[in-house]
This record gives sequence, C-alpha cells and structure tokens, in this order.
Amino acid sequence: MTRSTIGRIAVVTAALAMGAGSVAHGQAILVLIFGDKFASEKLQGGIKVDLAWSTLAGLPDAQRLRSFAIGGFLELRLGTHVSIQPEFTFKFPAGAKGLPFTPTGDPHVDSAFAGASNVSVARTLGYVTVPFLAKVTFGRLRLGAGPQFGYVVKAFDHYTGSVARENDLSYNVALWSRVNRWDAGVSVLAEFALSGKPGLQSLRVRAGWYRAFSDALSDAPGQNDILALGLGIPIGGPKAAAQP
Repeated sequence: MTRSTIGRIAVVTAALAMGAGSVAHGQAILVLIFGDKFASEKLQGGIKVDLAWSTLAGLPDAQRLRSFAIGGFLELRLGTHVSIQPEFTFKFPAGAKGLPFTPTGDPHVDSAFAGASNVSVARTLGYVTVPFLAKVTFGRLRLGAGPQFGYVVKAFDHYTGSVARENDLSYNVALWSRVNRWDAGVSVLAEFALSGKPGLQSLRVRAGWYRAFSDALSDAPGQNDILALGLGIPIGGPKAAAQP
C-alpha cells in the first residue's frame, strides 16, 4: 500500500466522521476516490477543511462564533499564473454569539430565563455554498476572489443561562420563518503552497474571508461575515496516478 493510498484512507475516515449522514458529503468522497481519474497538469481536485469564525455584521453585540467548514474544490489552470477554482462547501457555518436575550414567544421559557444569570443567545446558521474564484499565482502564493452563493440548511437561536450551575438552562428557537433562504456575497482567498511539488499538486494553507451582500434574516440586521483558516488537500495527480 503506497503512502498516498494510506493518506487518502485517513482523509476519507476523517471526512466520514465529520460529515456522516450528509447527502452532499458523498460528493466530496467522490473527489477523494476518483481524484486520480481526472487530475492532470491543468486540473486538480481536492478537499478543504477550515476553522471558521463567523459573525453578523451590523448586528449589535454580535461576537464571532467558532466552528469548522468542509468541502471540495476543483482548480483549472488557464495559464502560467492564472486559474479558476469552483468550490462546493457542504458545511459552511455562519451566525454569531453573545446576543442579548429577546422573548422566545413561550411565557414559561421566558419566565425561566428571567430567573437565570449569564443569559446569552447564539444565532446558529448553516449553508451549502458554491464559491467561484479567479486566482492569480505568485510563486507559492495564490490569491483569489469571486462570488459565492449559498442556500441555508440550518437556522436557530440557541439560548443559554445559569440557574444551579453554569449553562444548565438552554432552549432553541427555530428561525425558518425569518431566515432568507438564499445568501450571496464575495469570497476572498489566499493560499500558500507548503511543498515544492510542481503545478497544482501541493498541499496549501488557506486563509479566507466571506462577506454577504444582504442580511441573513428578513426582519433583523446582520450580514454574514466569516473568517476561515485551514488546509487545501489535493487528491491525486499525474505523479500519484503513475504509482502502482
């Protein structure tokens, strides 16, 4: 068993652990399994795994909420220094924490939180997204930018408070009647290749930023604003495909 095969098995196992049960997750697994079949000197696929810090710009008291994002990418080289990179992120977190208490609509729940301390609200949103990036390469440094489109798959406010012990009171309020189903904005990406491998086949460190054009909810301010830091892991390639 080759080193590349062992590495791929490890990555598949990690992806299964993080994304089991997701239909879209299967698309990333296809990239992992069949990367050698379509990879070439001009086309490279892979997966991306990022730590993400999200907030809702324009919403008072909003603090960044930490989570992780996972998906896949395809990079197509158009010239020596220019490429395009469509991506698919099946877990793209958004939202913010540290929001003040607002009535839940249930008098019994509101009464319970009225008697609690350290009450806080975290607005938790999740999207399936498709960024489409144009990239320019300067040696090992790659810079990209382009539009991103997303569809919401998770939306709720998570209330927490302390009564007898820390955060022993919690309650979720669904936001489906208030959330805008579609989200669009601009995505910016900087990558640095960690190895001297030729072409597109190098492991790369990723730093990204996304900012939405409009508010996440239909009746409240707050545009999705996400910072991300992680890895882009190419799968397959001409050299890997030639190995027994």
